[in-house]
Amino acid sequence: MQQLPSVRLRLVLLIQGLALALILGWWVQRGRTVDLQALAAAAQALPCVSYAPFRRPDINPFNPPAVVTPAQIEEDLTILKARTNCIRTYGLGQGLDALPAVAARLGMRVKLGVWLARDAAQNWRELERGLALARQFNGTVELLIVGNEVLLRRELLPVELATYLDHARRHSPVPVTYADVWEFWLRHAALAAHVDVVTAHILAYWEDDPVAVGDAAAHVHAVAGMLRQRFANQPVWIGETGWPAAGRQRAGAVPGRVEQSRFVRELLYSTARAPLDYNLIEAFDQPWKRAFEGAMGGYWGLFDQFGQARVTLSGPVVEDLRWWRGLAGALIGAVLGAVLGAALGAVPLPLTLAGAMLGAIIPVQALALQQWDRTPWEWCTSLLLGTLGAALTVVVALQLMPTASLRPRVVLGLNRAGALLRLAVLFCAASIALVLLADARYRPFPWWWFAAPTASLLAWRAGGLALNRPSPEEWLLAGVLAACAVEVASIEGWRNAQALVFCALLIVLAGSIVLGFRTIASRASNAAGAHNSAV
Repeated sequence: MQQLPSVRLRLVLLIQGLALALILGWWVQRGRTVDLQALAAAAQALPCVSYAPFRRPDINPFNPPAVVTPAQIEEDLTILKARTNCIRTYGLGQGLDALPAVAARLGMRVKLGVWLARDAAQNWRELERGLALARQFNGTVELLIVGNEVLLRRELLPVELATYLDHARRHSPVPVTYADVWEFWLRHAALAAHVDVVTAHILAYWEDDPVAVGDAAAHVHAVAGMLRQRFANQPVWIGETGWPAAGRQRAGAVPGRVEQSRFVRELLYSTARAPLDYNLIEAFDQPWKRAFEGAMGGYWGLFDQFGQARVTLSGPVVEDLRWWRGLAGALIGAVLGAVLGAALGAVPLPLTLAGAMLGAIIPVQALALQQWDRTPWEWCTSLLLGTLGAALTVVVALQLMPTASLRPRVVLGLNRAGALLRLAVLFCAASIALVLLADARYRPFPWWWFAAPTASLLAWRAGGLALNRPSPEEWLLAGVLAACAVEVASIEGWRNAQALVFCALLIVLAGSIVLGFRTIASRASNAAGAHNSAV
């Protein structure tokens, strides 16, 4: 194989090294200790927390035969009692009608949820069961929540909902309310005449105009104040507020473990000065929600699905306690690349850096699989993407190694494999870009699948070896990537750093296909030659 001129080799190593540094920087950032101690003075018992028992994979709302036992409920409530004395629920099915009895034994208060949907017969059965429990455990049950976001889901009309509410108020020994997002209370303000309490959801992350975590607590107070003015004759209770610990960025709203703890602490801190009656969503992570809301749906818990505390009310916070995985992976990958390069009788730097890149990015991909992928099809698709990217990275590194030990047939095979892998990676990137353009609300910006192959293709071009002209298909796909990147960035806005980084990566990927570095490298080589001659 032709040996790279020193100028081009340095350019190749610079590109690979910069990509590796950026990936490692991402890991180091996740391991940074964030001092939230200034908010620790507000640490106190949480006013109320939403509870659902569906943190285990075998029990979820779409598996009606799966029933939670009173023992499981007691185990969960015992964990929660260390943080709060109040629980909000959403329905009574699958064994949840045992919760008031468990809460009474533990001395906890319950805001009892009655689930309403399209089935009128089931709605009436659920409501009557809720009324019976409110009468039986009057003193433990302090509020009856008849329906949750049923207007938002468009499953009932306001007049139908009012019928259930009126019936509940006539027969309930405790106040009755209905829970929905705050905008729907403003749209259907007449419903206030059918409830004793206005229960509104204020989720800064999910707003149509998302609010960054630094402004989220103030946003909750501002909306709550507006609702108190609008419904001046009734109590206003914030039935849901919280922050996700994982997921994609929305405008300036970034999910994360640090951000989640910050939101909870700031809300506690601010309500000590401006009292606010609210309920946090939610007690435990709900893995089943990822099927409908992406990673964001499954990571709102104060505790993870295994019952381990995630949100802390004092002390510093670290985004990822296992951030060192990226650094360890890079070291292992670098060693493997160096060993392979030495076995081929080469100066192994390109392969060493490629191995380090893959070693650092594979733990990111594993984390993404855990948080985002929900079905066997998604897992297979993601694993295929990772395999294609890794294979392209290795093939390019082999071609860039300054060695003459590879036989011509091997070199030709690498060229052909590289061309096919390049086309496959481009196709996958264009497909993801088009999906993001069509429907990005519950999808990530998956830079982790394309960081290493994009850096490798840039290095390939910079090296100037095996430069076959882009095919018409590659030109088309590169054009799709560039156009989608510009449009996605314009839709997401300048505040969404995750989207901008991913879109920039797509443009660089497209550019690595259609733009060569031969002229740049030749000029640099000629300049170096002229300098040596002068000397």
